[in-house]
Amino acid sequence: MKKQLLSILILFIALVLLPAGLVLAHGGPKIIVEPTIVPAGGEITISGSEMEEGELFVITLEGMTDSILLGEADVIEEGGEGGFTVTFIVPSDTPPGAYTVRAATDEETALVEITITPPTSEASDKPATLREPSGELHDLDRSKPTIQVIGVVITVLVSLGLGFWLVCR
Repeated sequence: MKKQLLSILILFIALVLLPAGLVLAHGGPKIIVEPTIVPAGGEITISGSEMEEGELFVITLEGMTDSILLGEADVIEEGGEGGFTVTFIVPSDTPPGAYTVRAATDEETALVEITITPPTSEASDKPATLREPSGELHDLDRSKPTIQVIGVVITVLVSLGLGFWLVCR
């Protein structure tokens, strides 16, 4: 009886999980954004693939608080599968930070994360670079005002005195 119940349970789990695996295997549209780190006012190239010919994708740049419409892209047939390649200029007044490039139709959406850096006087087509930590020792001033040190010492002494008084009572 236990073997039969175990067999039924395993079969039930397999049947429940099988359709989920099939749904997860379905491919959707994909986009690639180059470069992924760009200064405000710089240029990005967005390439889409695995799309149906004739679809119109709306391209937006989405931040934490706002969404910026970059434009639209028409899908054309390229070597057996649909896709597009478009170039946009990131608005120069875009605040630095992490953004999501969204290419969407009414039914499908593709997302890619990018980083916008502060605008530079030399905004160009070249990928922006982030500065790496140097490893140099930093000399930090950690001195405290004398009155603050005296206040901490008095607080500690009063706390110790009250603690001893409570324990001895």
